[in-house]
Amino acid sequence: MDSLKILFVGNSFAVDTMQHTAGVAKDLGIQNIKFGVLFVGACSIDMHYAHAMGDLPAYAYHTNTGDGWSVVDGYRISDAIKSDDWDWIAIQHGTKAPSRYTSSHYYRNLTPLIQYIKELAPKNTKIAFNLTWMGEHTSQHHEIVSYEGNTALMREKLIEVTKEMVCSNPLVDLLVPTGTAVENARTSQIGLLTRDCYHLSMDKGRYIAALTFIASITGLPIDSVSWVPKGVDEYALKVAIESANNAIKAPFEITPSKIDR
Repeated sequence: MDSLKILFVGNSFAVDTMQHTAGVAKDLGIQNIKFGVLFVGACSIDMHYAHAMGDLPAYAYHTNTGDGWSVVDGYRISDAIKSDDWDWIAIQHGTKAPSRYTSSHYYRNLTPLIQYIKELAPKNTKIAFNLTWMGEHTSQHHEIVSYEGNTALMREKLIEVTKEMVCSNPLVDLLVPTGTAVENARTSQIGLLTRDCYHLSMDKGRYIAALTFIASITGLPIDSVSWVPKGVDEYALKVAIESANNAIKAPFEITPSKIDR
C-alpha cells in the first residue's frame, strides 16, 4: 500500500484518534497520505446529520499530508467529502450526552448520515465506525456521574448498542475497536491514558488509538512499528502494539496485558 486517504467526520475524540496516525502510517511504508478531521466539539450523529442537511459551515477542518496538522475554520461536510477521492470516511458516536449515547434512538440518523456521505463520496469509499473509550472511573464528567462511576456497565451498554445499531448496519464496512485497545492497555502498568480523565493523553493514549485505527483500516501488521511520539518509551510501545492487536482480534472483549515492565 503506497497511499491512504482518510476523512473523519468527528469531534474531539476523532482528533485524539487521528493525531499520531501519520507517523504510524509512514512507519508502515505508506508515504502518500492525506488525513482529514472535521471537528465540532462533542458532535453527535444527530448533530452531524443536521449540519449535513443544512450544509452548514460548522467545522474546523484539520488536515495532514505527512508534515503535521493544519486547520481551516468554517468548513462544510460536503466540501470536505468532495475535496478528494477518500479511501475511507470514518464516523463515531458523540461524547456529550450523560448516557454516552448508549441508547439505540441516538443512532436513528446513522443510516441517513452514511447515505448522505455516500452520495457525495467516490463510489469505492468505505465507511468505518470508531468505537471510543471510557473515561477514567474517578472522573466527575457527566457521563461518568450518570453511571455512578461504573464505567464497566457503561462500556457493556455501549457494546450492546454498537452491536445492535452499528455492526448490523450494512452500510458500515468496518468497526475500529479503538476503545477496546485503550481498555486493554489499562490492564497493564502503562499508567493513565487520559489527560483530563476523558480525552486521551497526548502521548500514550493517542498513540494506542493511532495504532489501532491504522492497523484496522489497512490490515497491515504493526508488530515491527518503531515510530513513537515523544513520551512513549519502549514498554509503552510494546503495550500499545499488544493492546491494538488484541482489540482487533477481540473487539468487544478486554484482553489483559501479558507484558511485564
